[in-house]
Amino acid sequence: MTALLPGGVVEDLLRRWSEPHRRYHGVGHLERGLVTLDQLGAGRLAKVAFWFHDAVHRGVSPVDEEASAELARRMLSGLLPERDVLEVSRLVLVTVDHDPEPGDRAAELISDADLAEIASPWPRYERNAADIRAERPGVDDAQWTAGRLVFIDRLLRRAEIFRTPQGRAWEGEARRNLARERSALTTLPGSGRSGA
Repeated sequence: MTALLPGGVVEDLLRRWSEPHRRYHGVGHLERGLVTLDQLGAGRLAKVAFWFHDAVHRGVSPVDEEASAELARRMLSGLLPERDVLEVSRLVLVTVDHDPEPGDRAAELISDADLAEIASPWPRYERNAADIRAERPGVDDAQWTAGRLVFIDRLLRRAEIFRTPQGRAWEGEARRNLARERSALTTLPGSGRSGA
């Protein structure tokens, strides 16, 4: 996992990924995403981009992704050719909306790897959602529900959530999970919503 980057860079990034507020966006997410990228046949730059994509995490998008892309530019300058640094930065920003252009293979890989866990078995999906919620203690339940529904609905409206051939095999499970969470969020007592 660490052979992609010099030791000092890895240490800095792992310190960031290990920040105490991270419940979902921590080292486990990083490791699982890198394994997924291996399974998808991703090259080095996509994996380097995954190391950086949540390196800055305060739970505010797109501010986090933009700061992570800037961190990649700063830390990789002089370590990689400039065109590779720019590509890593570009790939980090794909994780703002997970909507790569058709045929942009590297972007499709990053997007699918970052979203892969929404196709987890339901108990794990549910834990992941709870962990993401725990990362935002300053957000009240109404704000959380509204923001989460925006995320869910944006994905469910798409013709395809996953863009790689391998990722498309996860589509059905991901949609079932998202729809199940949506139903739970819209029928919570006090949610003001009557259903999906």
